[in-house]
Amino acid sequence: MDGETLAKTARYLADTVNVAPGQRYDVLWQAQKPGKWLIHCHISHHTTNNNVETDGGGGLMVVIDVAGEQTG
Repeated sequence: MDGETLAKTARYLADTVNVAPGQRYDVLWQAQKPGKWLIHCHISHHTTNNNVETDGGGGLMVVIDVAGEQTG
């Protein structure tokens, strides 16, 4: 958090990380199954373009596409 490694006793699991202006976090994330995973802001005007949703959204959104296991 903010460039400092958290002690193992201070680390935690979360499905939402509240990040204040100027804060930084490194997040370790592992997909439990294949699919498209969305990382986004929960503040609605941050996930639109000037408060207008165009083509499914915009702003602070990232889609991670996780493929299934490769065989062969």
